Amino acid sequence: MSENVYFKATGPIGDTDTNALPMKEVGPTVDFYTQCLGFALVSRDETTARLKRDDVEIGLAVNGQDPEQASCWFSVGDVDALWREYEAAGVSPGTIDEQEYGGRRLRVFFAKDPNGVCFCFTHPVGQDG
Repeated sequence: MSENVYFKATGPIGDTDTNALPMKEVGPTVDFYTQCLGFALVSRDETTARLKRDDVEIGLAVNGQDPEQASCWFSVGDVDALWREYEAAGVSPGTIDEQEYGGRRLRVFFAKDPNGVCFCFTHPVGQDG
């Protein structure tokens, strides 16, 4: 993992709760987040898990919600380095693009977890990590 990637913040897209991202099974989902997405396991039980990467902490839950309807964003220090990390880890990240949001130009790419939760990874254009 590149130290420039650094996860700075996260937030929901729509009604998603980043403290209870929906999942179907705890074991395989936690494995994906730790082995492929670079998160560390904070806690886990039969239906929930807490994970952390740098300044970001998220929660996962078997809560009956449709994972394919859930999405959130992550602000990171270097989108390009994260894209390379995820490509090497088999995450299949989408194409890096520039978009405008809230009057700011952002470099972004999207990826999904195996349950279908969609992530948007962002970094402001012209800012260093």
